[in-house]
Parts: sequence; structure tokens; C-alpha cells
Amino acid sequence: MTFDRSRPLLLLLVLVGCNSPDTRSITAEGINPIPVSSSVSESTSTRELVSNNDVPMRVAWTRDLGDGTDIFSRGDQLILMGFDSRDERGEHVILDDPASYAKPLITPSGNEVVFSIRNEEVVYVTRWDGTGRHRVADGFGLAVWADPNTRREWVYVGVNPQSTDPPSYQAVRRYPLDNPLTGELVWDAQPVSDDSFQISADGRFAGALFPWPNAGIADLASGTWKRLGHGCWTAIANDESHVMWYFDAQHRNVTMVDVETDRRWLVNINGAPGIDGYEVYHPRWTNNPRFLALTGPYTVGSRDNKIRGGGRQVEVYVGRFNAELTAVDEWTKITNNDFPDFYPDAWVKPGSWSDGPSNQGLVAASEAKPTETAPMNRLVVEARPRRAVAIPSPRSIAPYKQGLLAMDYEIVELIEGSYEHSTLVAAHWIIRDGDIINDAERPPSETYHLTLELYDDHPELEGQRLVMDTKEFALPLYYDISP
Repeated sequence: MTFDRSRPLLLLLVLVGCNSPDTRSITAEGINPIPVSSSVSESTSTRELVSNNDVPMRVAWTRDLGDGTDIFSRGDQLILMGFDSRDERGEHVILDDPASYAKPLITPSGNEVVFSIRNEEVVYVTRWDGTGRHRVADGFGLAVWADPNTRREWVYVGVNPQSTDPPSYQAVRRYPLDNPLTGELVWDAQPVSDDSFQISADGRFAGALFPWPNAGIADLASGTWKRLGHGCWTAIANDESHVMWYFDAQHRNVTMVDVETDRRWLVNINGAPGIDGYEVYHPRWTNNPRFLALTGPYTVGSRDNKIRGGGRQVEVYVGRFNAELTAVDEWTKITNNDFPDFYPDAWVKPGSWSDGPSNQGLVAASEAKPTETAPMNRLVVEARPRRAVAIPSPRSIAPYKQGLLAMDYEIVELIEGSYEHSTLVAAHWIIRDGDIINDAERPPSETYHLTLELYDDHPELEGQRLVMDTKEFALPLYYDISP
């Protein structure tokens, strides 16, 4: 399977002083940089970012009026919310009749929002102000796309649901928004997961899970697909580059893949001020490849699955990648309220953030950080757990069947390597094939001989569930390779 790159992905942006993340305030004129509070980590800049401070943006999401845990829209106490940087309303309700609203998608024109009612298995569309709501098709809305030649807008819909966790659909049909009675089949070669389907700008390819946890890219023209790795919440850039990402089981990073060359690099996406190193969720690439939306922080669930705990502290954030797609250099906190906000999609006005095309940064980034050749940073230590940690149950990490636990250790003796702290964070295997392994528990009364390498230097772990029983997020994460 080969891929034809007809246009470069990246839009070269001329910036002054934007090496570290920042946050911005929302005004009626756009989104403006503000200094980050001194309470955030030292790695975060406290300087204002000098950049284009007028980015017309719309964001849509779901808000849970129930117990705050409906991250997948399986209940009926959700409302549909919106934000428009060009008006003064701030967060506002689009549809206020509670239902199981799921995966809102802003149309390419930015004028309407496509959404699904999960409990009905029906896809709808509404204008941005909540008027003109009408049915599109039966099924689950997966993606929206505009034909680059005609600008006709289409909705891609999952049909023939499968008995999988998370939900998946055997086939995908698409419907023109201006005449949804004329739908057509576009994919039925392999089931696709509902949260992770996105169309390339030319309409030929889709980034998806086939199904979870198999992340890959589909050639819709040939009906074939190629697996790229294991993860969740896949996305594909809205341009001709066919660059993809997939989200890791830590819920902290995405692996970027240049599909044409198979070059890969890891990008951290939980570094926004206010996330403070905790897990994030619902990551989605916007219509502009420089921006992504997500939710977080997830802090109130059990240690083994904070995501499912949701919580009133979960807000919507929009991040902006640097020109090389190697880091998120700016964050905007879109919501600020006492309600859990989930499933965001953001839309940046086309042409409002572009200083000319360039793919040179992408090539440089890919060559600089290919995960398959990253050097190992090894430590050998005698270490003692800082506290007793309960082992998560296999059921608590479902649908994952394999799991690791990251916990804090006090270093008793540094035998090999260089390390400047007295505490370290290391992950070890606790669950294999759905069962707790014999030596999963590590009581603080014991001292362990650990051989450690950086977790991110082991791409084979990307699709495995990692439970983080630590608050030491500023420390590097190690992986225990001891026999």
C-alpha cells in the first residue's frame, strides 16, 4: 500500500519566543495570550507568547448534568455546548434538552454541528445557534468532510454495530448534508471504532482503529488498510500529508506517524497548565493541523482508571502544535465551570492561521526523534517502594488485557547510571492476558534490585494500559526490565 503526497502538511509560522507552553484568555476579538500562573511547573513559560493573537475559533462539546462520569455518552443527562471566540457569550448551550449526545463534529464551514444520540443510534445536525435541528441518518456519526473541489459537506456514519468494547461498526456510509437521502457505502472491509475515525483532506484515506487497539490508515479507494501500531483515539491531519497520530494507553502522549516514510515521534499532550501531569482524554485533531482539542485533568477516579471517574474538574482545552509537530507550544483553556465537559471538537477559521506551506519541519522532526532508534538511558538501582500500593483488578483496566503499574521508589543505592533525585518512578508488569501475575505486588518492606530504562524508549508498550500511582509527574518515567 503506497501513499501519494500531493501537498505538504505544515504551515510555517513566524513566531517570537514560543519555546514553552502558555495559556490564553478568550475575548470577543479572539484568543489572546496571558501569562501562566507561577503555580505551574518550572518547565512552563511565564512569558506572554508573541504571535497571531486573533484566531477565530469555534468549539463544541458535551456537558454531563448527571454524576459526572459519562465520558462515553452512554447516559441521557448530557447537553450540547458551544463556544465562539467571535462573540461575547463564552460557554453557551446549543441544545438544552438532555439526551445521550455523543461526538459533536463541527462541519467544515463551521456553521453547523453534527452529533449522534447514542441511545437512539441516530445522527443529527443543528445550526450553531441550536435551530434547524434535523435527522441525517441511522447510525453513529464518525467524521465530517468537505469535497475540496465542490465544497459539498459530507457526514461519515458507522452502521452495523459490533459487540465490541469500545463500540465499533462493521461498515461506514457517507451522506451529503444537503441531501442525506442519497447516502453511499465507503468502507466495510474491517470494523472501525466509533471514537477514532477521521478523513484526510482529499477524502481518500481515513485514520482509524480497526477496531481498538489496532491503529492504522485505510485506503478508502482500494478498500485496504495498514496497521501502524496499538493505541486509541486515532486522528489524521486535515491536509494531503496523511500524517496520523494514535493516543497511548498512558493517556498522556500521541505517536505521530508520517505514513509515507513510517517515521515516528512522540508528542506529549498533557502539559497544559491546569492539567498538572494527570491524564487527558478525547484528543481530536481540528480542521487545522496545527491545533488539537482534548479534555482533562482526570484526577478523581480510582487509581486504576481515573478516566472513567470523570469529575467536575474536567475542562476543554485547545492546544497549538509547533511548526514541526514535535510539541504543543501553547494551550487555551476553553471552559471554566463546575460541570464535567467531554468530547470536544474545535474548528479554526480556514485561512486565519497560515503563513505559507512548508514540510521541512516535519522531515527534520521525524529524523531527529524516530522512536525505533531512540537511545536507552539505563539505571541499575536498589530501591524500596515509598508506600503500599494496591494492585488494580483486571476488570478495572478493561478493555485492556495487559497492564503495568507505575509507582514511587526511594533509591537505596545507585549501582549504575546517572540520576540526580532520591526518588524515582518506575513501571512494572502487573496484569498479563487478563490475570494478575504472581509478583505484581511490591510491599514497602522489601528492597528491589531494578534494571530500568526510560519508558518512552520502549515503543512496544504503547498499546498497554499504564496505571499511574504517583503524583511525581515532573520526574522521568522508567520501565523495569529486570528478569
